[in-house]
Amino acid sequence: MARLRSLRKAYLAAFAGTVACTLVVFGFGYLILGILTDPTYYTGPGVRLYVALILLALIGIIAINIWIWRFVFTSVRHDIHSLVRMFKDVRSGTVRPSYPFKLVDFSAAQRYLRRWGMAMLEEKKRLRGMGLIDHLSQLSNRRHLEMRLKELFDNSKAHGISTVLLIDLDKFKQVNDQHGHDAGDAMIVKFAACLRDHVRATDILARLGGDEFCVIYTYLSLKKARELADRLRRSLPREVELKPGIMHQMRWTGGLSSLHSSDTKPDEVLWRADQAMLRAKEAGRNCTIVYDPDTGAPDVRPIINS
Repeated sequence: MARLRSLRKAYLAAFAGTVACTLVVFGFGYLILGILTDPTYYTGPGVRLYVALILLALIGIIAINIWIWRFVFTSVRHDIHSLVRMFKDVRSGTVRPSYPFKLVDFSAAQRYLRRWGMAMLEEKKRLRGMGLIDHLSQLSNRRHLEMRLKELFDNSKAHGISTVLLIDLDKFKQVNDQHGHDAGDAMIVKFAACLRDHVRATDILARLGGDEFCVIYTYLSLKKARELADRLRRSLPREVELKPGIMHQMRWTGGLSSLHSSDTKPDEVLWRADQAMLRAKEAGRNCTIVYDPDTGAPDVRPIINS
């Protein structure tokens, strides 16, 4: 197995086995054709031994091919799971010293992800030292969000627009009043963790304060971001455990808008997203409303419901 740690070698071995299997089948077919043509010529124990050897060779080659393809499938699946585990560790802020991989073909991706993960952790430490990380949620704070939004606004003409989703947790005050501020803090922490697990690595997450969060879908149109916001709402858990035995529904109201060529400053997209979120609250909460800058007004009805 150690000699087949490369997918390329495994594929070559499987190809060679397939060719050998094909040749054996052709040889066996030629022998059968000869027997049908001249039964007296292909008689005797020598012919039976030849037929038996061909059948044994055929079975052996098929078994080896099955083993090779099974090895390729299980190895690829194992290494993909390791990559997913590494990616989740990076997103959660922890990188292990090593990850198990069976194929050398994935080693380059593993090295890149680990370097990226370590760099991301160092950047997070640097931002924390600069006061740009929210201490409770471990997401970016408002100051850092505004810095990143300005960068996206300045680069929008060259790289494309970005879209902003403002989120407000429903009935958050009720959690604090009924179960205490510890439960409210747990709600913030768990909601932030859920967001982190269900957005793209390139997206920007921030807690603006209290129960208000923000997702910036970087360099993504309003139409595509609407699909991701819909997927986010469907993917997040319906309820979370705040304390042992205390469950609370995880519902949120959202406002979605994108940067526009007519914007003169990055704050304008935040204003539009906020107006859409206010309209969503008036519509009964637990939904998302889109503010299309081309129309100049938020949608009348919620377009994304739980």
